[in-house]
Amino acid sequence: MTPVHGRFAVVLNRNAKRVTDKIEELSGEIVRPDDLFLSSSAEESEQIAATLIERGYETVFAGGGDGTVMHLINQLAEYPLEQQPAIGILKLGTGNAMARMVSSGNLVGDLKTYVRSATREVVPISLIEAEGTKFPFAGLGTDAEILNDYKFVKENMGSSVMKPVVQTVGGYFLGLMARTIPRHVGTAVKGDPGVVRAVVTRGEAIRLGPDGEEVERLAEGSLLYEGSANICMVGTVPFYGYGMKVMPYANADLDRMQLRISNIAIAKALALLPTIWKGEYGGSDLNDFLVEQVQITSDVDAPYQVGGDAEGYRRDVTFTVVPRAVRLLKLI
Repeated sequence: MTPVHGRFAVVLNRNAKRVTDKIEELSGEIVRPDDLFLSSSAEESEQIAATLIERGYETVFAGGGDGTVMHLINQLAEYPLEQQPAIGILKLGTGNAMARMVSSGNLVGDLKTYVRSATREVVPISLIEAEGTKFPFAGLGTDAEILNDYKFVKENMGSSVMKPVVQTVGGYFLGLMARTIPRHVGTAVKGDPGVVRAVVTRGEAIRLGPDGEEVERLAEGSLLYEGSANICMVGTVPFYGYGMKVMPYANADLDRMQLRISNIAIAKALALLPTIWKGEYGGSDLNDFLVEQVQITSDVDAPYQVGGDAEGYRRDVTFTVVPRAVRLLKLI
């Protein structure tokens, strides 16, 4: 089939909360019907990716949250890089860690901006790979635990009068207060938080100071951290869900990802939440590094999340940066 240079496609996750019939209708007004794809399953997404490659689109917009974007990227990554389109992100889901870097948050406005613009600003973004999947951030510990509790709250209260609350950031705090914090109190009483180890397994790591400055370089094989920790997170984008900038140095070096190991007590974290949310906290209970590849091990089962989706529990995960893995179209 002849490539459709100059045309773009839009892929929307029909299951996402904000992908309503009205948004689909507005998208259809700007996008040719043949260029608008609605996905509701992994099988449909795989077929859509194949069609996008076959038609040779220059740009593909994805809307529906981080899960939608990353699933599409992983599907497109099965094809040679030169065949892959640039990725535009439409801020529609609940996470939107990547969208906050490149999107205005207005679906129609972003599409119109692209159509009217004579230039295309593309931002290279590195990704992380573990267990055969690519993603912009992941974590072991309390961040994943809160996601598990948020999922529990949504599944058990999502059809009640509390639905408007649990489907927003309020659901996170409800899960945190009702489940996560009581569990942490019980763990503190037992006095057995477990031990976490982080080892550089490829390349040279950089230890960062409280303001993101380079403190020292550590050779391959170095032990970066050993001790108790409640969160070990990696990222190539600064944001987690709802605009929380918890990885402020994540895109400082496209050849490395940020590794942040935290031992902040949950009560202290709540008290400092505004500062932590903005990425401005730099206390001694945070340990920051830039790494190419790192192995994280825990002597207890640790909750695990990938791109904002709960993925069970792990004791051993190796994270590897994939430099300049995708080209994001910048609209802001």
